Amino acid sequence: MNKRTPQSTMMQSLLAFSFLLLGMAFFGTGTPTAKVVTEAFPLFLAPFLRLLAAAVLTTPILIWYRHDLGDISRSSWLFIFGIGSIGLVGFSLFLLTGMQMVSGGVGAMIMSLSPAAVALGAAWFLGDRLGWRKILAVILSVAGVLIINVSGKSLQGQGWELWLGSLLVFGAVCTATAYSLFAKKVSANVRPILLVPLAAWIAVILFAVPAGYQALSFDFAVPGWNDWAALLWWGVGPFGIGTMLWFIGLKTVKASTASGFMGAMPASGLLVSYIWLGDTFYWIHLVGFAFVLGGIGMVSWAHYRSEKIAQQQGKEYDTYHATPC
Repeated sequence: MNKRTPQSTMMQSLLAFSFLLLGMAFFGTGTPTAKVVTEAFPLFLAPFLRLLAAAVLTTPILIWYRHDLGDISRSSWLFIFGIGSIGLVGFSLFLLTGMQMVSGGVGAMIMSLSPAAVALGAAWFLGDRLGWRKILAVILSVAGVLIINVSGKSLQGQGWELWLGSLLVFGAVCTATAYSLFAKKVSANVRPILLVPLAAWIAVILFAVPAGYQALSFDFAVPGWNDWAALLWWGVGPFGIGTMLWFIGLKTVKASTASGFMGAMPASGLLVSYIWLGDTFYWIHLVGFAFVLGGIGMVSWAHYRSEKIAQQQGKEYDTYHATPC
C-alpha cells in the first residue's frame, strides 16, 4: 500500500494552505470591485453579467473534463445546484440588498462572522472536531476582520432599515457558509475545478429572467470602461480564480481548518481599496492584519498537530499488526 511520508504530507498541507490563502485573497478583491459594479449596473443585471463572464471563460474546463459529467451522482448534482442557487444567487441578493440599507461598517462587522460561521457549520454539518486551537484561530480571524473593517467607519443606523439590512447581510453570511460546506461535501466525488463552471451556469440560468427584464430598460452606453473592467474582474478574479483555488484547497483539508483562512478575504479587499478606491489608511489596520495572520498561523499549527497525531497512530497500528501473536 502506498503510504504518505511526513514530508509529502507537509508539502500537501502547505500546497493546500497556499490555495486557500490565495483563493481568499482573490475573493477579497470582489468587495471593492462590487462597490464599483453595483453603482453602475442594476441589482439583477450586475451579478448576471458577472457570472456569465465567469461561466463563458470557464466553459473550456467543462469541455476538457466532459467525460466526468456522466459520473456525477444525483446527490452530487443536488449539492452543485445548492452551490449555484444558495451560494451564488442567494449570496448576491442578500448582500446587495442588505448593503443598500446599512452602512459599510455595519455590513463589514456582520460579514466578519464568516470564519466563525464556517467553523461552526463544519462541526455541525460535517462532524469536524474544532479543538481549542481552531477555536482560537477563528477568534483571532474574527477580531482581525472587525478591527480592519470597523475602524474609522460609522456604525450608525436607524429604524427598521438597520435591523432588516443587518438580517439580510447575515443571510449573506449563512449562504456563504453553505457555499463552502456544500463544496467540501461534493469535492470528494467531483473535481473541484468543475464546480466553478457548473455552479456559474446554474446561477446564470436562475438570474436570466430578472436580469433580462432589467436589461430591456438599461442603457449599456452609460457605464465607462472602468465599470466594465470591474464587472469582468468581479466575475473572473474573485469568483473564477478565487473560488477555483478555494475549492482545490478545501478538498484536502477540513472545512474547520479552511475557516481560519477566510480572514484573508477582507484584508486583501482593504488593500485593493487603498489602491483602487482611495480609501483612507489607518494604523490600527496593521493590528487587524496581525490578528488575521495570527489566526492563519494558529489554524495551520492545529492542522499540523492533527496530521502528526494521525501519522503516529497509524505507525502504532502498523507496528501492532506486524507483531507476531
